[in-house]
Amino acid sequence: MVSRRGLLAVLAALVVLLAPAAAAGAARDLAVRVDEVKPDQVRLVADVPGAPAAAIPPVTVARDGWLLPSSVTVEDGAARTVVVVLDTGAAMAGAPLRAAQAGLLAYAERVPADVAIGLVAAADEPTVLVRPTRDRRELRTALSGLHATGDTAVYAGLGAAAKLVKGGAESRLLVLAGGRDGGAGDATPMLRELSAAGVRVDVVGVPAVPAGLAELRQQVTTAGGTARSAGPGALSGVLRDLAGTVPLRVAIVVAVPPELAGTTSTLTVTAGTGAAAATGTVPVRFAASASAASPGPTRSVAAPALPDLPTLRPELLAVLVFGVLLISTLLVVLSLNGSVRQRRLRQVEQFRPATAGSRAGGSAQPAGPTGGFARTALGVSGRLKGTRSGEDTAHGGPSEPNVRASDPAVRTAATVAGAVLLGLLGGVVGVLLGAALGWLGPGLHRRLRKSRRRQAFADQLPDALQLIVGSLRSGFSLAQAIDAVVQDSPPGPLTAELGRAMAEVRLGSNLDDALQRVAGRVENEDLAWAVMAIRIQRDTGGNLAEVLETTVETLRERDRLRRHVRALSAEGRLSAYVLIAMPIVMAIWMLLTRREYLSPLWTTPIGLTMLIGAALLMVVGIFWMSRWIKVEV
Repeated sequence: MVSRRGLLAVLAALVVLLAPAAAAGAARDLAVRVDEVKPDQVRLVADVPGAPAAAIPPVTVARDGWLLPSSVTVEDGAARTVVVVLDTGAAMAGAPLRAAQAGLLAYAERVPADVAIGLVAAADEPTVLVRPTRDRRELRTALSGLHATGDTAVYAGLGAAAKLVKGGAESRLLVLAGGRDGGAGDATPMLRELSAAGVRVDVVGVPAVPAGLAELRQQVTTAGGTARSAGPGALSGVLRDLAGTVPLRVAIVVAVPPELAGTTSTLTVTAGTGAAAATGTVPVRFAASASAASPGPTRSVAAPALPDLPTLRPELLAVLVFGVLLISTLLVVLSLNGSVRQRRLRQVEQFRPATAGSRAGGSAQPAGPTGGFARTALGVSGRLKGTRSGEDTAHGGPSEPNVRASDPAVRTAATVAGAVLLGLLGGVVGVLLGAALGWLGPGLHRRLRKSRRRQAFADQLPDALQLIVGSLRSGFSLAQAIDAVVQDSPPGPLTAELGRAMAEVRLGSNLDDALQRVAGRVENEDLAWAVMAIRIQRDTGGNLAEVLETTVETLRERDRLRRHVRALSAEGRLSAYVLIAMPIVMAIWMLLTRREYLSPLWTTPIGLTMLIGAALLMVVGIFWMSRWIKVEV
C-alpha cells in the first residue's frame, strides 16, 4: 500500500510540474512556410516572434523527432514596410514630441533590419519626410529636425501613409497622436481597405488618445489593429513592445538525407530555447534525388536512427531472430531433465511429512499431465517459475517460487530476446540496452521474490514458535512439535523449510543442524537465535518451552519496534523516491516530446561529458540517499 501511495504521489507531482511547462510550450506558435524545394535541400521561411533584431535564436528542424542538418540566416528578400504617422501639431510641443522622437528611435532599433520604415508628419498639411527605407540614419536625421507647430491632421496623414504602403507586402501603419484633429472624418472605408490588403494599423495616444480621435480608435480596433495610451515617460517602452510584435524573418536551409528523397513528411521547426521557444510544423514534399533518374536497384526508405550511430540491417536482424529461436530451443531441451542437484533435492522431498494442503487434497502431489506436449510445456513453465511440473521445490511451497540464483539458461535466453526485440526498434543502441535489461531482469525478479519470501518466513516464525511452545507443554518432543507445525500450518515458506528440515532428520541428520541450515538458507537471524537457545538449553538443561516463549516475546517486540521505525521513516523514503525518479522521468518525458531539445547531449562532446557526469552524480546520489533512509533495528 505504501508503494502504491508513493507512486501516486510521484505521478501527481510530475503532472503538477509538467502541466505549466506544456501550457507554456503550447502558447507560442511559429509561422513556417516552404520557400523552395531542391533535390538535396529544402528552404523554409519562418517568422520568429519576439526575437531581437540583431540576434538569431537557435533554430532546429526535426522530422519525427530526429534532427536534420540545417543552417539559418536572416531573410531580407521580402518587402516589409512600417510607415509612422507622427502628430507634429502644437499639442505635441515639448516633452511629448521629445518622448516620441526617442521612442521612435528605440522602435527602429528593435524592429528587424529587413523592415523599411517611413515617416509622415501630420500637422496642417501632411508631409512625407522619409519614404520607406532600411536606412535608419535617414530616419534619425528626419526625427531630429522636427518641430511641433500648427494643427493636428492625423486623418490626412493616415491617408498619405496609406498611399506609401499600397501594394506593399506585410505592411504596417503606426500612428502617434497627441492633439484633437480639427478635420476629423470617417476613416472606416480606408481602414477596411487597408485591413483587406493585410495592413495592420496601431494607434498610440500621447499621453492619451484625444477625444477627437475616439472614433479612429474604435475604427482601428474593429479593423484588427491596436490602440494604446502612454505618457512621455512610458512611450519608449510601449513602442518597443509594438516593435516586438514584428517577427524576425529567417531563412532555414535544411539538408535532405538521401533516404527521404521523393517522400512526403512533416517538419517541426523550433526557434529559441526553454519557455521562450516557439514551434511550428509544415508539410513538405521532398524532391527526388538527382541520382534517382539513373537505372539501378530500388532503394527502400528507412527511418533515420540516432545521429552518428549505425543501424542494424534487416538481414542481420533476421539472423539474430533465427539465432534466438535456435538457442532458446536448445536451452529448453537440454534443461528439461534438470541438474543433478535438482534430482537429489527431489529425492529428499520424498521424505517430507504430508502437509495440511496435501491431506485435504488426498495426495501429496497433484496429478500431472500425461501427454508429451503438455508435459513439455508444463516443464518449460515450471522452469521459468522455478518449479518442475507442478512439484514443490526444496526452496518453496506449492505457491512459492524457487528463489535460487537465476538459471543461466533463462538469463541467456532473456538477454538474447531483449537484444533482438529492442534492436528492431533502436538499432545498435537498442541491442545494447535490450541485452543489459535481459541479463539483469531475471536476477532482479528472483531477488525481489526472494526478498518477499524471506519476509513471509519472518512474519510466520513467531506464530510457529508459539505453536511449538504449546506442543512442548502438552508433552510433545521438539521434533514432534515441529512435525505438528508442518502438518497443521497452511502452505508457505516456513512450512516448506521446516518440512525439509524434518526430511533431513529422517535421513539421519541432527535436528539442531537441520534447523541451523534452514536459518542459513532463508538468512533469518531470529531463527538462528532460536536454534542457539535450543542448543544452550540442551547443554545446560532447563525448561525449553519457557526459553522459546521468551524468544517469541523478544521477536515480537523487535518486530513491533521495526514497524514503528519504518512508519517514522516513511516520509524520508518517499522524498528519496521522488528525488530519484524526478530526473529520470523528466528525461524520458523530454526524450519522447522534445527529442531535438535533448539531442545536443549525445551529439556534441560537451553534451556527452555532461551526460556522463549527470549519470555519475545520479549514482552517487542514489547510493547516498539509500544509506540515508536505511535505519537498522
